[in-house]
Amino acid sequence: MAAIVLNLEGLRLDYARLRIRSRAAERRLLASLEEHGQQEPIVVAGIADGGYAVIDGYKRVSALMKLRADVVNAEIWDMPISAALVRSYRRGAQRGLSAIEEGWLVAELVRAWPLGEVAARLSRSKSWASRRLGLVEGLPESVTAAVQAGRIGAYCAARYLLPLARANAGDCAALAGKVAELGLSSRETGLLYRQYVHGRRAAWAQVVADPVRFLKAAEATRIAGVAAGTGAEARCAKNLELLGNIAQGVTRGMVAAAGADEAARERLLPVWTRVRSRLSRLNKTGAAVFGKEADDAGQRNAERDNGADGQRPQHQRDSPDIRREPEQREVGA
Repeated sequence: MAAIVLNLEGLRLDYARLRIRSRAAERRLLASLEEHGQQEPIVVAGIADGGYAVIDGYKRVSALMKLRADVVNAEIWDMPISAALVRSYRRGAQRGLSAIEEGWLVAELVRAWPLGEVAARLSRSKSWASRRLGLVEGLPESVTAAVQAGRIGAYCAARYLLPLARANAGDCAALAGKVAELGLSSRETGLLYRQYVHGRRAAWAQVVADPVRFLKAAEATRIAGVAAGTGAEARCAKNLELLGNIAQGVTRGMVAAAGADEAARERLLPVWTRVRSRLSRLNKTGAAVFGKEADDAGQRNAERDNGADGQRPQHQRDSPDIRREPEQREVGA
């Protein structure tokens, strides 16, 4: 390994396509670089034409370009590109990668080695590598591009759009277009997906044409159900819903805030310890109040999403098969 100062203009960013863009993270990094300058070197590896390809640090390169910098501090890895990508992954980059990003990595590496060797080099099983590869091979190119650009969440794509694509690529592309255009959340996309699975085919065109109208109607139905309960019940339901939404946001934000920052993890650990204790008490209270009913409800929800008894879910009348694939940032900023 060698440290060097390189001209930004000549760097190749071919492998940035293996990571998902995060505009919020890019804005934070831009502000940090503007105030403090570059603190950590990017990682590059040599390519055949004598130039360098960025292995880790795509966001830093992009931010420095926006600041009109001419050079960047870099660490050179004297090895082939594929080996450098593996080393970056094993060095810790995987902590913040989504399943889809891991799939893109596997897809890139199988161009150099057989799948079994890729799995071994990544210290993973061959079945893990095969599942990751299946995630990305099943997505239409338009959906992949939207995920790479950060317009569709990786979890949303893997959990809902992938099984939809396996059933009907056209329906998947139509729904994905609306998800990206309207900025729909994973929860909202999940509601639309379940309508596809359990609803009638004739109604699907109307849902895709105006998903906002469908979502508003679904929310109105949910609120009406809550309002029908007692005051205490309504407050409890509202607070639980709020807690769930916050937990979903924190799940994404925790990795972005501290996934690759040891100091940040140390600062956040005491807070996480207190929260975990409170969540444990809540879980015990829920188990005491609901008992087996909660387990049964959870199983029914899973069956609703997967299809009863784990079989492939279908439209009630005329849909093709949809299989569930239960798989769920750039860390190298």
